[in-house]
Amino acid sequence: MPQRLQSLWPARLALAALLLSLCLASLLLWQQLVIGQQQRVAERVSYQARSLARQLESSLNDQVDGLRRIAQLWNHRGRIPKDEWRLDSQLSLNHFKGYQAIQWLGADLRMRWIEPLSGNEAAQNFRLTPTHPNFNLAMQAKTLGEPRFSNSFALVQGGHGFVLYTPLYIRDEQAERVFDGFMQGVFRVEQLMDELLTHLDSSDFSAYLLENGQPIYSRERTDALDGLQQEVPLHLLNNQSFALQLKPSQQLVGQLTTPLPEIVLGASLIISLLLVAALALALENARRASALQLSNRRLNQEVGQREQVEQVLRDSRERLQLVLDLTDSSRDGLFIIDPHSRDILHMNQATYRSLGYSAEAFSQLLKQDPEQLLPGFNSWLDGVRQAHQDNLSMMFQRQMRRRDGSNQAAEISAQLVLLNGHEYLIGVSRDNSERLQLEAQLQRLSQQDGLTGLYNRRFFDNQLASEWRRLRRQGAPLTLLMLDIDFFKAYNDQLGHLAGDDALRRVAQVLQDALQREGDTACRYGGEEFAIILANTGLDGGNHVAEQVHQRLAELHISHPASPLGRLSLSIGLACVDLSEEILPDTLIAQSDQALYQAKREGRNRTCVWRPDNPR
Repeated sequence: MPQRLQSLWPARLALAALLLSLCLASLLLWQQLVIGQQQRVAERVSYQARSLARQLESSLNDQVDGLRRIAQLWNHRGRIPKDEWRLDSQLSLNHFKGYQAIQWLGADLRMRWIEPLSGNEAAQNFRLTPTHPNFNLAMQAKTLGEPRFSNSFALVQGGHGFVLYTPLYIRDEQAERVFDGFMQGVFRVEQLMDELLTHLDSSDFSAYLLENGQPIYSRERTDALDGLQQEVPLHLLNNQSFALQLKPSQQLVGQLTTPLPEIVLGASLIISLLLVAALALALENARRASALQLSNRRLNQEVGQREQVEQVLRDSRERLQLVLDLTDSSRDGLFIIDPHSRDILHMNQATYRSLGYSAEAFSQLLKQDPEQLLPGFNSWLDGVRQAHQDNLSMMFQRQMRRRDGSNQAAEISAQLVLLNGHEYLIGVSRDNSERLQLEAQLQRLSQQDGLTGLYNRRFFDNQLASEWRRLRRQGAPLTLLMLDIDFFKAYNDQLGHLAGDDALRRVAQVLQDALQREGDTACRYGGEEFAIILANTGLDGGNHVAEQVHQRLAELHISHPASPLGRLSLSIGLACVDLSEEILPDTLIAQSDQALYQAKREGRNRTCVWRPDNPR
């Protein structure tokens, strides 16, 4: 590093320290102004909350005094007449809209009088029992002779509310003071709070009534600010479980705050930046002069390096062209494409010629409609990406469509490459139609019985297990028929094995003709024994297929000298299972065998169905 540049670093550090100091001072000033505004907002909210709490306490105390006056009149005169009580109650109800009802609960704690009755019909037969949440509080009021205010509870009229219990006393014949029930002031939570909050500016606050810290009433604004709420405890006679909480709205906070802190902060930061920028300008001029000298030296070095690079590129292009020429002689298709735009970066002749296209037609079709070239192109591309992500084999067997509309089997080896943040797909395709045909032929031979052309025992085992798993997921039934040619050993003994082989082939054809659905399977189970798998088929369907087999075989009239019928016949054992049950495929085979043996015992040439009560 030049000496001059080294000498600039102390000055730069000093400028950075100066800028940091000025910014910190600006932030401290801004913080003090913001704190002052928040204190003003908090004072306003606290004042409003205290004022509203005192108003609530005062209003409830007024209602306590009103009910106490009625109670004193009651105690003095000895149970005032109902009309006079109703008149006093109506005056209290009209004076304070927060009441739900005023009630007289008799000395037996049964409801006697209710005003108003409309809307409070559910309380007519009410009785205060020891199980009621307010029973202990009422007994306390009775003992002390003083009014008591309850916690919130579920009213029989519906909703939640409070009750003010004021005890009543009269004089008996011996002039003794006798308990005469309670004068009850019933307040519904919503009505009481709505009445008390009528004087609160609803556009400025969200209000909550808390009981033991939990809200039981709320009147909310959507823009209320949680961080500035104020909570004031309420003293309602004996009850100190309630508190009032107010949250200011964003609108109120906006009215009580000014942009002065932000203006001061912005101005301070701008002035600090301008001051430091002016000082940094001189340092930048010195740096540029040194950088110019350094760039001139580097330019001379880059000129020499560029000449060397150009020579390397010329050599690389020649080698690349040789590689491309060699790929055109390959019988396998080689292509490199952009999977997003489907543009072809490179492909050899085998890629498009084997399908009957020209290079231009192949490129255009891949760009516009890749499904015409490779059906399921998009799903294949997703499979390539998933295999690349899971580090799985990237070899895929697909069908490519030739220009004449025919399909060509293709084994495609794909590889995703990520270069400079861009995705490329490199593929090698090979026509493997002959190999697939040979494999399919070998597969058929391994699963087919050579004499009858039906599926063999190995295929039966695999097919039964496969259908078992599939139908178990669907909860569908599965039916199995086990079939055996009657007196077949005697048939072979009298007519010879060639005739026996011909009979097996004709029976196999009968089984094939009797199956009408693509999914049904007929197999040679062994010797003269056959099996039919009927997927998603119940007992009725199995019986229908068995009847078809008996009927078609009888129509052939295959002569059988050793049979009492004089013709070839079959015994069939049928078993059906609901795959929602927890059983195994071997159980179904055993059940079908048992049904087959039962058909043999009962005289042959018949179908027997396995049932749990069949003889073993």
